Amino acid sequence: MADRGAELPAGLVEREAQWDRLTGLLGTGGHVVRLTGPVATGKTELLGALADAVDRPHCAASCSRAERALPFGVVHQLFRGLSLPPETAERLDRVLEIGAGEVDERQLARVRHSLCRILLDQAPILVTVDDVQHADAESVEWLCYLLRRLDDADVLLVLTEVDTPRPGHSPLHDELARHGCVHLELPPLSEEGVAALAAEQLGGRRARRLAPKLYPVTGGSPLLVRAVLADLPEQPGEVVPGPCFREGLLSSLHRCEPDVLTVARSLAVLGDTASSAMIADLGGLGVAAVEAAIELLNAAELLEHGQFRHPEARAAVLADMSAEDRRARSLAAARLRHDQGASAVEVAPYLLDAEDVHSPWTVPVLVEAADHALRDERIEEAVRFLELAHRVCPGTQERAAIAARLARAEWRVNPSAAARRLPPLVQAVDRLAEPDVLALVRQLLWDGRFAEAKRALEVVEKQDRPVLRGGRGGEDARAMELWLACSHPALATRGQVPVDSARRSLDLTTGPSLKATAALAGVLAYGPGEQVVTDAEQVLEAARPSDSLSWGPETAMSALLALVYADRLEVAQTACERLLAESRTPVSRALFAAARAEIAVRRGELPVAVDQAQTALDLLPPTGWGVGAGLPLGSLITALTRMGRHTDAAKQLEQSVPEAMFQSRHGLHYLAARGTHYLATTRHYAALADFLACGELMTSWGLDMPGLVPWRTSAAEAWLRHGNRDEARRLINEQLAKLGPGGSRTRGTALRLLAATSQPHTRPQLLAEAVSILEEHGDQYELALALADLSRTHQALREHRRAWTIARRAWHVANACDAAELCEELLPSRSSKPEVAKRKTPAAKGIDALTDAERRVAALAAVGYTNREIANKLFITPSTIEQHLTRVYRKLNVKYRKDLPADLLTDLAGTA
Repeated sequence: MADRGAELPAGLVEREAQWDRLTGLLGTGGHVVRLTGPVATGKTELLGALADAVDRPHCAASCSRAERALPFGVVHQLFRGLSLPPETAERLDRVLEIGAGEVDERQLARVRHSLCRILLDQAPILVTVDDVQHADAESVEWLCYLLRRLDDADVLLVLTEVDTPRPGHSPLHDELARHGCVHLELPPLSEEGVAALAAEQLGGRRARRLAPKLYPVTGGSPLLVRAVLADLPEQPGEVVPGPCFREGLLSSLHRCEPDVLTVARSLAVLGDTASSAMIADLGGLGVAAVEAAIELLNAAELLEHGQFRHPEARAAVLADMSAEDRRARSLAAARLRHDQGASAVEVAPYLLDAEDVHSPWTVPVLVEAADHALRDERIEEAVRFLELAHRVCPGTQERAAIAARLARAEWRVNPSAAARRLPPLVQAVDRLAEPDVLALVRQLLWDGRFAEAKRALEVVEKQDRPVLRGGRGGEDARAMELWLACSHPALATRGQVPVDSARRSLDLTTGPSLKATAALAGVLAYGPGEQVVTDAEQVLEAARPSDSLSWGPETAMSALLALVYADRLEVAQTACERLLAESRTPVSRALFAAARAEIAVRRGELPVAVDQAQTALDLLPPTGWGVGAGLPLGSLITALTRMGRHTDAAKQLEQSVPEAMFQSRHGLHYLAARGTHYLATTRHYAALADFLACGELMTSWGLDMPGLVPWRTSAAEAWLRHGNRDEARRLINEQLAKLGPGGSRTRGTALRLLAATSQPHTRPQLLAEAVSILEEHGDQYELALALADLSRTHQALREHRRAWTIARRAWHVANACDAAELCEELLPSRSSKPEVAKRKTPAAKGIDALTDAERRVAALAAVGYTNREIANKLFITPSTIEQHLTRVYRKLNVKYRKDLPADLLTDLAGTA
């Protein structure tokens, strides 16, 4: 008989000691082994491997909690696995039949004795009973009887037992201790054991890479290790528990005692903050029982320090519960945590799981939790809290307030979806508080519902609420009055922006919303004063893209646009890029991307403008933008037009926009952009109509500031295309008078156009001043236009060399803007002068001989920079520049800067 020393089968990792002990007992007389350990550590697998390896009869039984009431159920299983002679089988049936009937203790003893004799007569034999803790009482008594008769028989009896939270001291344990039972324990696998088990399936290299990730998820449970391996893709990279893991975990839990499963479910509902006392209260258990169950689950590595090892484990336990059970436990958990004084943020998630929560205390908890979620930009979660609060709230007025909050919250993610909530709110406006009414008006106007917004305001005013129309309302009301005046002037209280009273009322306690709106209104009413610019900068320094009710992206957007309209583009760009990086919701990212696009247009960064405007429209399509679509669409159309992409710009103009947009400030951006496109595509009358429409609206609204839309210079350019210099000059002079003596982008553009209406000999001075102003204010596209006009002026004055030098510089600036049409106009095919072409070949041949430093200096000299200007750009001394140029002239065989080849323009990208 080859029982002893059998080789350990594959898969039984770190079970060598237990295997050697079991196989070593074979053939050495009668022995009983008690094999214990946490659930799912491989006890059943070890029994199966032992049965396969031994060369002797084997009878096995697997106990179940559900069959504890079945007398001699385990015995029936054991004998069913034996191959008995017919007469012995008949005797066994008679004995079992007697045992199943009504018998006294004396007859029962005879039944036990007969069963033992039948079994022992089959020796040598292997007898295994799995999960003996679930055996029926009659079978346990028979096993005790059998133990006392094993000494002289070649029988190996192996009993497995899962650790329980409260192990009782049964008669079987007493009998095992009396007869020298061999006790073997089967612990979970170590990390090395997990690697070895994984290597059997994946190979050594992959197993070594995955073992550090497998162990934290499985805790060394062989069942769970195999389950996770089964969930891995063919080329495993990350360990992601899947259906096999969930099934294995639940199987392990269901094999435990009911109290253990109850504790696991209560822990899954309560989450990581659960204490033993909380679990006990929720599960209706004693604290000692809970602690014992958690200790058992820790030992089985199904938990780690009392918590689920992986979120998927908790999710699996929750999914295994019936819907009714989960709702009941969640509601009980919410009530428990609320009674303990937990915060709304902690309690509200339980209420979401409970769903039907009609207790009076639940609505305030849900609303407060929603406010916290909004401040943290967890908008979807806030919406779920508010939807539940609205559904269970009994009070009509309170329900209206919650509906208003819900509409604002949902707007942060999807304005189009939030619009469906607006009509009921308009009907309930008389039940809304002032802040809710103001927020509703903003949403209605965003959605283009001008008439409904007006009616909402009228209803409020009829109730003598001091919200608008000059009443002494609170800070929110004053901010609304200013916002209406500079965004939707048709609803404003006065013919001009009421910024004076607002400015006087600002102090250190003024909130960011009012301060930002006052800054925007101030810029639009009186221009870029230092105080309003300072206010906008202060708001942006503290602003975060939070979606709370007090801040929100709209407040930061107002401050950003105040700086944009004030020509403080660098400060606005820095703040905008920070807000973009920190934003997490679609609406906030779209708003700040639109602002960044407008900044880029005004700085001549046309590719950036296209990219940011398209991003804004991708995050929020035009239907979601409502009347605000004028801002990103205006930036996109302008940038595409200036880049020469007229077909793409025309496609953007084909998109439908709400008519109400043209009653708002956003419509001005769109009209100006459309006029720019018409002008570039020779539809001069249409362009003039759009520019003059901007002027009429801005003048009637009291927003006639060039920082918003410089309609006079645009209209003047259209008149120039018509050949009407007198009307163009009139508009330009009006614009210059309105601007005052200070420098600005608009002043630079106005001077450029004024030069076009002047005599040739006066143009250079005007254009030189325009170039200087535009360089200072960083508008690269307008700078390229001014340089191009200056080049043409020198050409007209027969100053050809100077004209060509300036044209090359203009080409460089236009090329940096990606203004393709302007580049081609300035230098068609990279060379437009025959004399340049003639001398290009010999000079160009020498370019390869220049060092990198010489090429940079020569490139800047070629476009007209002085030695001192080049020195400042490259951070070297003027004398060094002179030395570089001397060597450049010698290598290129030229004498003057004007003779430097146009090929050097390709090096300017690295020196800009």
